[in-house]
Amino acid sequence: MRTNKLQAACVMALVLGGGLLTPAKSAAENAAARKPGNRLESPGCSADKGAGRPHYDALFKIHAPTFAEQIIARIRKGMDKELSGKKFGEGGEEFAIRKAIVQNIGNSIIPAVRQADDVSLGWKLDRKTGRTYLDLTVEALPGTPLAERFAQTARLKTNFAGFKTPAAALSANWVGQASVEEAAAAAKVVQMVRDRAMRLAKQPGLTSDALKTRRDLVGRLFDVAAVTAAGGRSDGAVSLVVRPDRVTLIAGAYVADGRKLQSVVKPVLQYLSGRHEALANLKLNAATCQGVSLHTLSIPAPTNTDRDKFIRMFGKSMEIVLGFGPQAAYLAVGKDAMESLKRAIGKSSKPAAPAHPFEISLAMKPIADFIAATGKLHERIPAGFASAALSKAPGKDHVRLLVKPSARGMTLRLEAERGVLEVIGAISPKAKRFLLRQ
Repeated sequence: MRTNKLQAACVMALVLGGGLLTPAKSAAENAAARKPGNRLESPGCSADKGAGRPHYDALFKIHAPTFAEQIIARIRKGMDKELSGKKFGEGGEEFAIRKAIVQNIGNSIIPAVRQADDVSLGWKLDRKTGRTYLDLTVEALPGTPLAERFAQTARLKTNFAGFKTPAAALSANWVGQASVEEAAAAAKVVQMVRDRAMRLAKQPGLTSDALKTRRDLVGRLFDVAAVTAAGGRSDGAVSLVVRPDRVTLIAGAYVADGRKLQSVVKPVLQYLSGRHEALANLKLNAATCQGVSLHTLSIPAPTNTDRDKFIRMFGKSMEIVLGFGPQAAYLAVGKDAMESLKRAIGKSSKPAAPAHPFEISLAMKPIADFIAATGKLHERIPAGFASAALSKAPGKDHVRLLVKPSARGMTLRLEAERGVLEVIGAISPKAKRFLLRQ
């Protein structure tokens, strides 16, 4: 389903305003041009001085109501093009599902465009702390549903705070609440996918009992998906720890009915374990943790040339743990998977306010160290080079994509810390003088 291009086009249309984004100008020009629709800012100024915003080195800003209908016209044009006909090899059911998804996206974005106030794009290079970031900020008109949506996001709490591991090379967390209309539309799409899955479940050669079992499992799976979608809540977190001698993944996510999901997964695992030797070490109900049922599966080390590397990272077997709570599903893979998952569940026993409602964080140093130790020869040299540069800024080696909500706004930030700038500076002395000079 090719909706990603449409989403990207919608976002770009909102930001660029059809080519109407205006670069920052002088303070004098600002004073002369400060009229409705011409909200220009000078470099080094905050987008909103009273809101504690950063003082950007470069800032571009538009007043969205001035251009809202032009932006919406472009969005509708993109939607019409996306839905002009079936894609190559696409069936009628697939087209109907894609159409519903595209319409849902449009029904969410178009009202948001009409309710947006100022939209700004700001860049800051903070040489004192050695980091740089790019902010895309959208503010809503006061009293609009969009403004309340932004305010609501700032108040949300997560049930998976313990799954953010400080030592992780890669971590992500998310929490959100869709509107009633958006949730209902999502549930409708789930129902359409369910209908198609039920039809595809019938295959030549299946006995009536096998077909009945298959449809029962598919039905229960989509029951969970439908109730989860209808509730509109999203919540979860994942962390991946990567070291030359250890790889561990832990993840947890909200589902509306974890017990029913478990009733689907358990028989499927039992079926597969009886037919695949690699899955023979399945242990159902191997342990419990705070009411969560935990099931384990051990994958033995391969016998080929990768065996030594596998054992170094995972041990003699790779442990996989699946867990299901009343309203959660959990996964852990790798060394000490069971203990890592139990620890994360324990730390998530109470709802907590996340630092950001959405964040993806990538720590470059552990990744560089891992590649330098385990990669192929042609990969180890540049990885070692990057690791040496990252060592100049211990603990400040992250690239982050995050969302920062405010009273009636939302900022999407892309941020790089000093260690990343050190790597760039090691490649280019000219870039180093610009990025890291005090």
